[in-house]
Amino acid sequence: MKLSMPVFLGAALVLGCAAPAIARPVASPQQYQSDQDRDRERNTQAYNDGYAQGQSDARGHAIRNDRAASEWTKEDDQRAYRQGYDAGYDNIMNPGSAATPADRMPRGDQQAEQFGYQDGLAAGRYDQMKGNHFKPQDHDLYKDGLHGWTTALGTKDQFKQLYREGFVRGYEEGYKGSGPR
Repeated sequence: MKLSMPVFLGAALVLGCAAPAIARPVASPQQYQSDQDRDRERNTQAYNDGYAQGQSDARGHAIRNDRAASEWTKEDDQRAYRQGYDAGYDNIMNPGSAATPADRMPRGDQQAEQFGYQDGLAAGRYDQMKGNHFKPQDHDLYKDGLHGWTTALGTKDQFKQLYREGFVRGYEEGYKGSGPR
């Protein structure tokens, strides 16, 4: 009986520790959708942070330094930060000639391709993780082609074409594991 109690407790400990690893949830397409929304939100925040820092540097007559803060580690966040920084710096140094943050956001064609790229990247990663075949055109977001579209971004047909091009590019990178993390 003395030996069985430690064995019983040891088995319970092992099973208790292993259960969470075994029961790990698999990410759903809805989770990837919210991840994409989070990424877009981060891009916007990176741009706004860059814009504010650019203005601050220009007001203080500091040397131009568009290097993103350490919190912006993803390539697309760093690019958004640099675009914001440049716009903010130019807004102070050349009043009237530089655009405001909303005006400096990527044009509709760039946004369509970026939306498609981000969606395709997530879909490609998901398909690769699940062992699905490489078929970007089978995804509902690709078929619809309008995720993120507003009338300010041009016609639906233009948006769809660019969105789908970005989706395929992102899907390829996501499926191969070569896209930004």
